[in-house]
Amino acid sequence: MAVLLNTKEYNSNPYHDKAMYGNQQATVNITPRYGNTGVWTQDAPGWGMSGDMRNLWTIGGKNGKDHEQICRVGERFGFYPNGSLVLGIRFEVSQTSTAGRAMWFKHAGAMSWQDRMWSSGAYSKKSDYDWHTIDLNFSSDFLSHIQSTSGYIKFIMLHFSCHGGSTTRESEVKIKNFRFKWINGISGKTLILPKLRSYADRAQIQYIA
Repeated sequence: MAVLLNTKEYNSNPYHDKAMYGNQQATVNITPRYGNTGVWTQDAPGWGMSGDMRNLWTIGGKNGKDHEQICRVGERFGFYPNGSLVLGIRFEVSQTSTAGRAMWFKHAGAMSWQDRMWSSGAYSKKSDYDWHTIDLNFSSDFLSHIQSTSGYIKFIMLHFSCHGGSTTRESEVKIKNFRFKWINGISGKTLILPKLRSYADRAQIQYIA
């Protein structure tokens, strides 16, 4: 059954679970090419990651000093959307502690099929445990990059920190309700999303729902 693009909104059905699923920790610093081009630093603290960002995804660990970790999500399954369909990303984030050296969300990004990364601006540690909405549009040069050669988004990139404070702390950051922001459908036409597919099939951008 074909799925209209405009059904892929928050709390609408049908939708794919595991919009981007499967985690891998980065082992080196990454310098984004688009958006905020400040370096994402990484010192391999080995925080544990689990879950599905469409429902609930967590990263957590025990921190004895300042650390930062870069994660890429989409190692197993995902939309890997074609650049002609996507505008940005949206999700909600919360932290389980506000104390010193508690973990907090710092950046979001997207990695193209050519390993060129777009980055959001930097976020600060929150002073509460509430859910906060992160609503981001990709920069025009990143969109041009993935559109001009029919490219696709390979990974969603996430950056976390526990900078601040002096006491060892065990904490988590949680992400839920992740979704891509899609372009509007063309009047009188049925615009169809690519289907959820394995990482091995990520380049098959002609797949549809």
